[in-house]
Amino acid sequence: MPYFTYEHIRFYYEDDGGDGEPFIFLHGLGGDVNQTFGLMKQTDHIRRISLDFRGHGNTVAFGHADDFSFKQFAEDVMALTKHLHIRSFNIGGISTGAGVSLHLALRYPGSVKKLILSRPAWKDKPQEVLIREAYAKVHDVLQDTDPLTAQYRYENSEVYKSINSISTYAGESLLGQFKYPYVKETSMKFVKLPMDCPNQDREAWKTLKLPTLILASQLDPIHPYAYGRLLSEYIPNAQFIEITSKTISNKQHNQDSYEAIENFLNER
Repeated sequence: MPYFTYEHIRFYYEDDGGDGEPFIFLHGLGGDVNQTFGLMKQTDHIRRISLDFRGHGNTVAFGHADDFSFKQFAEDVMALTKHLHIRSFNIGGISTGAGVSLHLALRYPGSVKKLILSRPAWKDKPQEVLIREAYAKVHDVLQDTDPLTAQYRYENSEVYKSINSISTYAGESLLGQFKYPYVKETSMKFVKLPMDCPNQDREAWKTLKLPTLILASQLDPIHPYAYGRLLSEYIPNAQFIEITSKTISNKQHNQDSYEAIENFLNER
């Protein structure tokens, strides 16, 4: 299992060693490399790279709670590129991974060739109150009990019921957080990241001159369709594609996403 060490944390990562340009694909909040490698199948002329963010997957350690931030996550990704001796790359992500990718592209424009934002969950401010409360509740119910009991409490909470009534897939995703073996130890990520944002001024998005692909779907309260549209209006020449909602078909959603990303990365 490949690891690299940065700031005394052992980060787990995957690199399929493909023959094409490096594509760093980043997972969402509570996810891991299985999310990104599962969606983006091994493909000719694309070198897939991903890592488990701190406090996620096999990267259990996270340092301080304040290190659950887009700035820190972007620095962790840049540390991985140095470890792999990669100077330039394509980058993209799902949800939180999209936010990290956006932050990194704004901060290190000379390193990024292409940018992919799949189901962005942030604008230039913290997430909406309902979503912040939904994630913070995961942390709250874990504080004085075991994950199984905490999941039961969460499933009966009003904030969960509100999200689930809009999208059953979003509800399943929130409940899935309790399956992570270290969910209790790392649960501050559900408080800190929703209160953060990739950057604080959408006008900065206009400075992005690199090819950009934005994917969004309807029926997704955690990743609003409107956020993808907003980003596409500010990022010059961004390509926007509506993909099938996971609430309708997870299989078709993944296929739509894969095809859009593959086509975009292979464009010359």
